[in-house]
Amino acid sequence: MAKKVLVVDNEKNILDMMSKFLSREGFEVLTATNGINAIDLAKKSAPDLIILDVMMPGMDGGDIAANLLENEKTSYIPVIFLTGAISEEEAMKQSSKFPNRTYISKAGDIRKLMKIVRQILDS
Repeated sequence: MAKKVLVVDNEKNILDMMSKFLSREGFEVLTATNGINAIDLAKKSAPDLIILDVMMPGMDGGDIAANLLENEKTSYIPVIFLTGAISEEEAMKQSSKFPNRTYISKAGDIRKLMKIVRQILDS
């Protein structure tokens, strides 16, 4: 059975690109464009991984992640934060500070993201 990845971003082009690459890699892809939908979908579908944009209108990625951590149905799900606000170097520093949370710069290479997705889901 294919592993499920929930991608949350308010930008349609990012959702489309991520869905395309993840589907090609054999993952079942779910998408949400806002925090409320993301939380509901995570609770209902129990994804194996969430790729979460940090800066979104309304509920941002940090708020969504905090909400997911507070719920026993979703607290265990690994999260990759996808952000355009920090560099690759800063993303690596942030990732080392928080267990079960990884930060990736949107400016980074999609192949690097796919490698990290595989590492998380294969462990």
